[in-house]
Amino acid sequence: MGSVVTDDKGMTLYRYDKDQPTPSKWTCAGACTKTWIPVIVRDSVQTSGVEKSLLGTVHRKGMKQLTLAGWPLYRYVGDTEAGQANGQGKDKEWYAVTPSGQKSTVTG
Repeated sequence: MGSVVTDDKGMTLYRYDKDQPTPSKWTCAGACTKTWIPVIVRDSVQTSGVEKSLLGTVHRKGMKQLTLAGWPLYRYVGDTEAGQANGQGKDKEWYAVTPSGQKSTVTG
């Protein structure tokens, strides 16, 4: 899939086209979050291969959701093992996120 961002367990992280990067705004709520799990951060984030200045957070019901280049990040419930990207291109709105915050255009 080329270069995509993963969490510390190797799980692919995604962005949602209906969210907004400037200012950061999430739109996936309710039932959506059962399939697309927001990446919640509690403390500082350790990074490798991602420009730390691109990372941030957006408030989400008393928690902080990790953002990359302003885009709120999610995990996909259909990815059960590290390295999977089963959510790539889902509904033509969900995409694995690249280290610069762009959506991955690689399919399959």
